[in-house]
Amino acid sequence: MQKNINEIKLLKLIGVFIIIFSIIFILIGSFSFMLPKIKSNTCTESVNAQVIENIVVKNRHKKIKHHKKTSYSTTSTTYRPVFSFTYNGTEYKVESKTSSNPPAFQKGEIVELKIDPDNPENFYAPSDKTTKIIGIVFTGIGAVFFITGIIFEIIAIKKKNHKNYEYL
Repeated sequence: MQKNINEIKLLKLIGVFIIIFSIIFILIGSFSFMLPKIKSNTCTESVNAQVIENIVVKNRHKKIKHHKKTSYSTTSTTYRPVFSFTYNGTEYKVESKTSSNPPAFQKGEIVELKIDPDNPENFYAPSDKTTKIIGIVFTGIGAVFFITGIIFEIIAIKKKNHKNYEYL
């Protein structure tokens, strides 16, 4: 009987952990969806900017095989656009905070940016879908984990109810 109680407690604990984990993912996804809206409150001026460069961003990911204790790393490459525009007679070169593969914009492409008139280096590109994609991915993963956590909780409740009926 003690084994069954421990199993139920473990299932409930795993379920709670997965639900908390899922909520973090859903919050990150929601924030990514809201970021353009948040930026639109301060970034009210439209300018046409030219993509002058796509900075190559290399990320190294280390993988470890536990059974043979060998490790190897992989590298992923993304591209971060740099924009050039003139506002009130001053030329600005600004780098996007997001990167993607393939590049969101091609070198030489003219892109509409929304800038903060008080701080033109604060901007966003309404046509850049990177944050939307990030929002979709994080929210989707969060939803899957949330459902998984709920399933663990339901299994624990059913096991507990089943054990209670056996001992009546």
